[in-house]
Amino acid sequence: MFKNYNNIIYFLYTINSSKKEVKMHFKNEKKLLLLIKYVLPFLILFLSIIITAFLYLDNKSQFEKIQNNIEAKFIKDKKLIIKEQIDNLYGYIISEQKHTIENLKKTLISRVHEAHTIATNIHDKFKDKHSKEEITHMIKSALKDIRFNNQRGYFFIYDKKATNVMHPLVPSLEGKNLINYQDTKGVYVLRESLDFLKDNDESYQEWHWRKIKGNPKEFKKIGFVKNIYALDWFLGTGEYVEDFSKDMQKKVIEQIEKFRFGENGYFIITDKNNNYISHINKTLIGENALKALRSMNNFDAIKNIQKVIDEKKGFVYLDFFKPDSSKISSKIIYLKTIPKWNWVISTGFYKDDIQKIIDKEKDELVNKYNANIKNVLILASLATFILLLLSIYISNIIEKKFKKYKDDINHHINENQQQYDLLAQKSKLAAMGEMIGNIAHQWRQPLSVITTAATGIKVHREMGTLNDTLLDKSIDGIATSAQHLSETIDDFRDFFKPDREITKFKLENAIDRTFNLLDSQFTVKSISIIKNMEEITISGFERELLQVFLNIVNNAKDALEMVEKEKFIFIDIYKEKNNVIIKIKDNAGGMKKDIIKRVFEPYFTTKHKSQGTGIGLYMSQEIVTRHMHGRITVDNESFTYLGNTYKGACFKICLPLYLNT
Repeated sequence: MFKNYNNIIYFLYTINSSKKEVKMHFKNEKKLLLLIKYVLPFLILFLSIIITAFLYLDNKSQFEKIQNNIEAKFIKDKKLIIKEQIDNLYGYIISEQKHTIENLKKTLISRVHEAHTIATNIHDKFKDKHSKEEITHMIKSALKDIRFNNQRGYFFIYDKKATNVMHPLVPSLEGKNLINYQDTKGVYVLRESLDFLKDNDESYQEWHWRKIKGNPKEFKKIGFVKNIYALDWFLGTGEYVEDFSKDMQKKVIEQIEKFRFGENGYFIITDKNNNYISHINKTLIGENALKALRSMNNFDAIKNIQKVIDEKKGFVYLDFFKPDSSKISSKIIYLKTIPKWNWVISTGFYKDDIQKIIDKEKDELVNKYNANIKNVLILASLATFILLLLSIYISNIIEKKFKKYKDDINHHINENQQQYDLLAQKSKLAAMGEMIGNIAHQWRQPLSVITTAATGIKVHREMGTLNDTLLDKSIDGIATSAQHLSETIDDFRDFFKPDREITKFKLENAIDRTFNLLDSQFTVKSISIIKNMEEITISGFERELLQVFLNIVNNAKDALEMVEKEKFIFIDIYKEKNNVIIKIKDNAGGMKKDIIKRVFEPYFTTKHKSQGTGIGLYMSQEIVTRHMHGRITVDNESFTYLGNTYKGACFKICLPLYLNT
């Protein structure tokens, strides 16, 4: 809210700060407000007129464009419709083609199972009352006259030595052994049947025969055979794929003739000779589809149709007689060929049939345009009037609100400055508190040594056992511990000392310095440090990088507090092209997905507000990216160490070997 007010105040203060420039434009603030009061309504009125004129001209231009393109749009949409209908029909036919063999096999297996049931029922019913010859006669009598698939299908029976038991079409084969009988491709059909049925109850089979004697053309036949174990027979049947395919074509044609779309939409099917196979006008079935075009000497149309047929699909534009009329009209047809069956499916429309719809659409468009123009003018006038009133109202309250805006802005600026100062102070205190905590951890052991040595001296003196050797040893221990305390202070002072000069340093030493600062805490919490570091020297800001390491390691240390078993922090340092890669990971189980995405955001923390400010990793990212020109990422990683599988957060830092400023 106050952002825009700030701009106004800044502008006004600029005017007040340079009175000479203000006098060149406005004598005083009242003149400026007076200008705003009248300029704003005038500007709104001017813009309203411009916008209204633009909307009127734009509507008129769009109307003329739509009116000119409406016929082309309707024809385009109609073409898309007939193409979509043909594509759908094509998909249906191709689907039926693909299932021809499957449907044939289903028919054969169904029929053979029926015949097998009849034969086995007869055997089971009469096996104790009649001889095998009598049962054979009963089965043959029951099956030999059964026909299916338009009277083409029949059953045959052979024994397991390939001797024919029943053949309704060629009874003379009954009793003959046909083990050496071959089809036109030289396949021993009955041997193949016996092989298939040796390890299976039933099986499909393929043969090739010549339908007409003397005709060299071979036709594929699919058969199905099934064992009759009780009689040591096998029963079967077969069907030519071409014959079954013709039945499927007939079925598809009957289905297509039922299809309709739109008011007058229907489909036409012609064969490879352009003769009608299917048409809404049954009298045309069998006639040549190009006959009428030849009578009109429209050889260009015939040529175009043949070209599209050769190209498998496409549109054809021609002039043709309308049904039940001597009138010739422009027609658009879409054709598509059907592979294997040599069909051409098509549909189309006459332009005359959609002209009425186009004219009606144009009339509706004109009425809609006139209504829109009227509404635009009314709304524009109403909007202009309302905006004028609103602008006058706004202009009147600007003067009253002007001073209040300035006071509010100044008040919020002061509040923001105070908040910023408090936040800066809080960050300083948090860093100082963390540093004191680390110093306290580092001092705990040396102080314990000093206390123990001093207490020991006192006890030995009271007991009269204090000698010079013991006294010297205790004093040396106190001096050494005190020196360690002094070095710890120096280490932490150097660590937090500002560092703005690029220096060369060994990464291994920087890592060691970081862990030395937290050594006592790692010892107390049983955290093991696993280092795998190449000896690499880089240039950059060492102390700033130490802060990054410290932030990451501190987070790892805090996360490992929840781990009950082994606690590890792994450090890997290696070169990769002209960069150095530093990986710091733990086995604390990793971070949640919603947390890992936000760890580098400022003030984001999962810790209690008394334990963290949420700026550590944010500052680490700033140091790595802005100061060291590198990259820092974090991800959860699964890994194996000493035969055990662990999971934890892995921070990856990529730095250039040589930093250029």
